[in-house]
Order: sequence, then structure tokens, then C-alpha cells
Amino acid sequence: MAIAGSLVNKTRQPASGGTLPTHGALFVGLLIGTILLVGALTFIPALALGPVAEHLSLR
Repeated sequence: MAIAGSLVNKTRQPASGGTLPTHGALFVGLLIGTILLVGALTFIPALALGPVAEHLSLR
């Protein structure tokens, strides 16, 4: 509640040259790219270690 209260009291800053608009194609592309990258990094270790584990279980 204290964090919410401090956020309510803050003043809004106007958009400047360094602000990334969230309604453009660049934002959508970066968001989708980030989601795909995190998803790939989640599954790549399992895909890479699967054949190794299978080879070791055959012995």
C-alpha cells in the first residue's frame, strides 16, 4: 500500500525523445522478440541435453 501511495503522488513526466511509444510496430516487434527469446532459452537446454541423457541411459 505504501508503494501504491507513493506512485499515486508522483507527477507524470511528458514524453521525450528517449521515450519508447507502446502503440507502435517497434514496441510490438521487440515484445514478440523478447517473448520468443525467453521461450527459446527455456527449451534449448532440454533439447540439447535430451540426446546426451538418452545416450547415457542406453549403457
